[in-house]
Amino acid sequence: MIHMLTRRQSKLLEMLLNNVQGVTGTKLAEYLEVSSRTVRNEISEINRIWESESVIKSSRQRGYFIEPAEMDSVRDYFLSEKHGKTEEELSDRGWMILGMVLRRGRADIYDIGDALALSEPAMYKEVSRFQKKLRQEYQSGLLQMSGDRLWIEGEEADIRQTLFRIIKNETQNRTRNFSWFLRTFLQEDFDLGEYGWMVSLVKEYFDGRYIQISDDSLYMAVSAVYITVVRNNRNHRVAEPKGAASAKEELEKFFDYLKGQGIKLGDGDIQVLEGLLHSFKMTGEVSADSGIDSLSIQILEDFCHDVMEKYHFDLWQSQGFYDNILIHIEYMMQRLETGYEVKNPILNDVKKQYPYAYEISMLMVSIVYRYKNCYIQDDEISFIAIFVEHFLENVNQKLKAVIISSTRFSVNSIVNNWIQANFQNQIETEAMLPKHNLEQYLKEHPVDLIISIMDTFVHPTVATFRVDGIPNQYTLTAMNALVHKIRMNYRFREIIKEYFNNKIIRIYREKVEFEQVIRELSAALKREDCIFDVREFAEDVLQREVNYPTFIGDWFMLPHPLMTFAKKTAIGVAVLKQAIKLQEKEIQLVFLLAMERKQNEQIGVLFELFRHMALERSAIRCLAAVETEEEFTDALIRISNSLEIC
Repeated sequence: MIHMLTRRQSKLLEMLLNNVQGVTGTKLAEYLEVSSRTVRNEISEINRIWESESVIKSSRQRGYFIEPAEMDSVRDYFLSEKHGKTEEELSDRGWMILGMVLRRGRADIYDIGDALALSEPAMYKEVSRFQKKLRQEYQSGLLQMSGDRLWIEGEEADIRQTLFRIIKNETQNRTRNFSWFLRTFLQEDFDLGEYGWMVSLVKEYFDGRYIQISDDSLYMAVSAVYITVVRNNRNHRVAEPKGAASAKEELEKFFDYLKGQGIKLGDGDIQVLEGLLHSFKMTGEVSADSGIDSLSIQILEDFCHDVMEKYHFDLWQSQGFYDNILIHIEYMMQRLETGYEVKNPILNDVKKQYPYAYEISMLMVSIVYRYKNCYIQDDEISFIAIFVEHFLENVNQKLKAVIISSTRFSVNSIVNNWIQANFQNQIETEAMLPKHNLEQYLKEHPVDLIISIMDTFVHPTVATFRVDGIPNQYTLTAMNALVHKIRMNYRFREIIKEYFNNKIIRIYREKVEFEQVIRELSAALKREDCIFDVREFAEDVLQREVNYPTFIGDWFMLPHPLMTFAKKTAIGVAVLKQAIKLQEKEIQLVFLLAMERKQNEQIGVLFELFRHMALERSAIRCLAAVETEEEFTDALIRISNSLEIC
């Protein structure tokens, strides 16, 4: 019964299984790239051959859906060996040929042709086609043919790596399940009971350590270990590495566990397996705060920066988004390094449904190439796009805008439609109103941007953009620049709130020495648990100033230690009512910077703010004139909003 389903029917059934609320016939037709009539015919055929004859129902409200009573049997079908086993696809013949040659080492093309009921010309054609597939998709010359002889070419480590990649990629595409490939590649050496025991064993390891691992990763890990054991039993050994094998801590625990259960693994086996398992999340403790390589952090920082510069979206605004995508990038880079890159089964759907997020995600390509001199796959870009789409839909804070309307309705409509067409992810038009109603509206509603169709209107406190005539490319460029500036001002405001603590701000009204300022600010940082040791921190700062002074312009300094890192990043502030004279400069402000030992793009943003402040004597005067700690951060935010910072 179930074994008679075609691949298209299986894909249709799987789509319904993953959308329990129902799917319309139109969406199914798009997914399968067939007509709606073909969808109806396929559903009728599935219902005809299914044991209950009613697995798929339909209704006007839900479209097509699987009966709840049939849900378990459908899931069992996709987990069973029957799934996909009926149609002997052309590609399946290649895998079968490869399995037979793997078992024998060398084989006669006629013998394999007899086993598969293929003629001699068909065998030559099939082998040539399959060799091309291996070269193009796996860069492998694993299967060789000369005359009427077939054999396996390559070192054992390379053979296993190729088999791992084949199983990982092909099962992700859902052409076959894991046990089908193992049975095909290992022939009579595959024991379903033994394989099931090993699945239970590995699952027990992950469950016992509260490690969440996907079903695909679980079965792939077991399949790789099972292939290793069978190949060893056949006396196909991996050469022992020069020097002792050194796996990462969590992987080392995993291998020790397997050995403790009686599974024999040599150092060479471990080295090959580690390449694959390194691309999986093998620990429940990886977070954005630990276990992340500095390169992954740098790549994400570059990506956030480029997105801000080109598309004006502040990906830094969501710590949750940042942490999640950082962990994904960490494993993406591990997959890139080991060659076990992942396939995204919904790649085409992502491109069709999230084109804007996909386009933004393309910025990752040049960034990774810059550091690794290679390109990431389209599948990896689509995974990044899913993160970006979530950000755009659920996290991105759109600017709240009002339009000061014209008396001409047609002009209002043109401008409003232009905003929707070009800034739908960046600007939310809250209202369209005449100028005389604006002030009352501002009292009752928060507004980030005023868009005026009136030539002369500019608001004194809210960012205003004037649209002169019909919007064109120059208008688009100017609006993008203003949106970028507003978002940068938001960034400055949030960063200032995060790193400037009123308890680490000191107002000095009497004359004071520079060393005293540094020691007192260091003590304040310690009281807020920002640094480890007051004396060590202060001495490092003072020594640095002797050799590498940190003057920013003529009126303020940004001292920070050369070698000492902080528990958490923070900035102590000294406002000097009576300036300290150092090296012919009259210092009125001291910003004492404590930095953690990790990449932090936000500090770079602050340095950019400080650089612009150094050019504005009025900004220094404003900060030096504050009378209380609370006034200082408010003044700093106002200054950041007024500076022209790109």
